[in-house]
Amino acid sequence: MKIVTIGGGEISELETLDLDSFICNQTGKSIPKALFIPTASGDAEGYCKTFQHVYGERLGCKVDFLLATRSNFTQQDALQKILYADLVYVGGGNTQKMLAIWRDFGIDTALRQAGTNGTILSGLSAGAICWYEAGLSDSDRFSAHSGSDWGLKRLEALGFLPSPR
Repeated sequence: MKIVTIGGGEISELETLDLDSFICNQTGKSIPKALFIPTASGDAEGYCKTFQHVYGERLGCKVDFLLATRSNFTQQDALQKILYADLVYVGGGNTQKMLAIWRDFGIDTALRQAGTNGTILSGLSAGAICWYEAGLSDSDRFSAHSGSDWGLKRLEALGFLPSPR
């Protein structure tokens, strides 16, 4: 499996552009099919527009989106989109909520199948943590009742990569 995890930076400010270009180049395709999965951000429209700008307009990919929190989402659509992509990029946000949604709809299984088939798997923040066995997450800060009283907690992730020791 080829997995590229991005520890920080702001895609909208082009801070990760060199890494984004590297991810595209790993596909070996002149016009890679890039699938953006913004589940952790609640499928934020602005995040999708940013991804389209960077990966579509700047890097020349054919961009698609997997919007798992939308009412018209189907598990079959998810499987088809994931298996069709040359690269999958997972955005940042609430890691815990994202992983729960993925497990409910079998997205985790589809991602494993895609990675095994040669799809480049990548992401930033929550989209980086998700590929490991486990990671530290600030997901509790997204809770409406947490205020400033939250801390990092260990989350079991997808297990495609061993967690750093």
